[in-house]
Amino acid sequence: MLLLVDPLIGAIEFGNQQWVWLVVGIVVAALVALFVSYKTASQSGRFKSLLILLKITGIALVAICLLNPTLVRQRIRPGENIIALLADNSASMKIQDADEESRSSQVVDLIKKDRAEWLTRLTQDFDLRQYQFAERLSKFDSIEALTFDGRRSQLANALTDLSQNLQSQPFAAVLLFTDGNASDINDLDSLEFNVPVYPVVFKSAETSLFDISIDQVSVSESPFEDAPVVISGVLSTTSSDPVQALVELFQVGQADDQKTQRKQLTIPPNESVPISFQLKPNDIEIKADANGLFFYNLSVLQADDEKGTPLEDEATLANNERIISLNRKRTKNRILYVGGRPNWEYKFFNRAVSEDKQVHLVSLIRIARKEAKFDFRGRVGEEANSLFRGQDREADEETESFDEAVLIRLNTRDEAELSGGFPKTKEELFQYDGLILDDVEASFFSQDQQKLLDRFVAERGGGLLMLGGRDSFRHGAWQKTPLRDVLPIYLDQTEEPVGNQLKWNLTREGWLEPWMRVHSTEVEEQTRLGKVPALEILNSTRETKPGSRVFAELEDQNGAKHPAVVAHQYGQGRAAAVLAGDLWRWSMKREEVEDDDLGQSWRQMLRWLVADVPQRIEAEVEWTQIGDVPAVELQVRLRDEEYQPRENSVVKMNIKAPDGKTIELTAEPSLTETGLFSATYLPRLEGPFEAEISATDESDPIPKVIHVGWTHKPDIEEFRNIELNLAALESLAKRTGGEVVAADQLSDFVKSLPQREMPKTEIQSTPLWHSPYILLVALACFAGEWGLRRWKGLP
Repeated sequence: MLLLVDPLIGAIEFGNQQWVWLVVGIVVAALVALFVSYKTASQSGRFKSLLILLKITGIALVAICLLNPTLVRQRIRPGENIIALLADNSASMKIQDADEESRSSQVVDLIKKDRAEWLTRLTQDFDLRQYQFAERLSKFDSIEALTFDGRRSQLANALTDLSQNLQSQPFAAVLLFTDGNASDINDLDSLEFNVPVYPVVFKSAETSLFDISIDQVSVSESPFEDAPVVISGVLSTTSSDPVQALVELFQVGQADDQKTQRKQLTIPPNESVPISFQLKPNDIEIKADANGLFFYNLSVLQADDEKGTPLEDEATLANNERIISLNRKRTKNRILYVGGRPNWEYKFFNRAVSEDKQVHLVSLIRIARKEAKFDFRGRVGEEANSLFRGQDREADEETESFDEAVLIRLNTRDEAELSGGFPKTKEELFQYDGLILDDVEASFFSQDQQKLLDRFVAERGGGLLMLGGRDSFRHGAWQKTPLRDVLPIYLDQTEEPVGNQLKWNLTREGWLEPWMRVHSTEVEEQTRLGKVPALEILNSTRETKPGSRVFAELEDQNGAKHPAVVAHQYGQGRAAAVLAGDLWRWSMKREEVEDDDLGQSWRQMLRWLVADVPQRIEAEVEWTQIGDVPAVELQVRLRDEEYQPRENSVVKMNIKAPDGKTIELTAEPSLTETGLFSATYLPRLEGPFEAEISATDESDPIPKVIHVGWTHKPDIEEFRNIELNLAALESLAKRTGGEVVAADQLSDFVKSLPQREMPKTEIQSTPLWHSPYILLVALACFAGEWGLRRWKGLP
């Protein structure tokens, strides 16, 4: 028989339960006798009730001893339950709070100051184990072992590792010392941890810190010629007042004051503001011996002037700068232009592209169509085309005959390039990134070459652009060739415009694409469009294909709108159609003092056309983790001359660290993707990294080389939030069954730990029948009852 007294005190167990009715009878008989004896007394009812209560209490205590009462309670087994003291050893713990005392010093002082009290008590009652965490979990013996220089606070990983290490042991609780700014804070919400966590917070939780930080950075490159590279960032402050900030951008290793870009702005209280810098091509001109890889430093300081004087009360400067990598291609994109005849469009088109340092235009132009061969057209015995009569040609047998088209080649790499006319194999054609067909009919190409055009876009991933003209689109019988599937318009459906005065306008899609615009503001762009002369030639189409996008249109005299620039994705590449056939009028009527807007439009369109064209060797950087350590996975994709995945290659990687030291890695082929090679690198230092990647094989001994870069700043997440994250700590404590403990109440909390639920406990039994306290209480009751009777003169 058990009688619950209190969960903390325990329960009373009666050993001689067979004597219960005897004890009850004795108590009842005594109660009746007392009631009868005091009934005739002349005292008040309250006084008689007090006498009866004292007497019956003493009798009941003596009678209960016959039942052999025993106090049974549960208590922890000393030294068997494990309490983990988990300390944050990351750099964010060195942040100084408003009282100019860092969090790390508060932890050290708390452990040293009260060591004889709460820490000693923990050691006596529990199996105390001390752990520290930053990038990973590890034990420490003394507080002096904590250096507080970790680059990341992997709290979720630390708790997971702690749970796994103590899985089969009596793990009771975690006493956590941290600021709550975990690098893996998003993983805390999904953390499964069945042991109570008790975070210890300091007085800094009630203070506000001042800080300026760069939260995000990004790099965007656009075909938009005036701003091809944009470096952007997001600035924020914890100040309750507006903050004047000075932002600087300069190339790493070239901190020339003249080349440093600066902007001064105001950051509103507790808000974020975007900031961006534009780098024009002249700002990042690639030298002949450069690899096209650049690193830029973006930094912010609070300053009232352009000198940028940092204030002493900023919590940390670790989040005030970021390094960004920028990879500018060293080689030019090669585009093959095929023209059916010399025309005005090519004159202005070629003039515009010649000014682009990133595009190399190779031209193949027909200057005479093939004709039927008759002997009377030439001199006796002359078989060559008379157009070449009188020229000193070393190989007359290669001179075009009357029944062959006369072609000229411009801007070729060497004498062999395009010597046989338009490419006839994939290896020849796939060396180009883009292809332009201008006023050339389908019969100019053989059936195999027409199929090759389709494969160039679908398999090679190249960009194809067809310009309008009298032999383009349907007028060139392209609807009967494989190219009808490649182009973004239907060639068998036409709708002729009314009149020959066609007005050029951008569509909504065109306004949204930077490569279709020339000016940065809508007003300037509207002015530009207003100067476009009326056009007269249009290869009309009634309908564009599903999924295609119309960027420009021509409006006829009845107000009907016809597509002028259309594009869509096809296979691995993209195809575009410029349906206007006389855009050269725009340049023809341009004044000499005016900007060549059409030329800039052509350059931007070509950059867009080849912007995402695959190359024979491509590399990308993917961040991953090996255990809890961040790592870089360098992935390399190789393709052969026909742009099929390339196997049996040897891929070497020379990685240069920020300290100038290099290491060579050999990439391993992927087991899941043909042509993919990868290697994993663990960056140990902070700063910019460069990798030179080369690939060779037996069939192609000339190595394919590419350069990639990345930056490593492991404490980005560590200093993203510098305030004590009390909300995260409260959430963690609530989900695990713990509670947040104030540092000044830590001693009282430790005293209460033995009374909390623990995995290892024992039962303690204490007999009460021979307890001197029960006897003393019973005697006190009897003496009190006797004394009161004597005082009132009762017998």
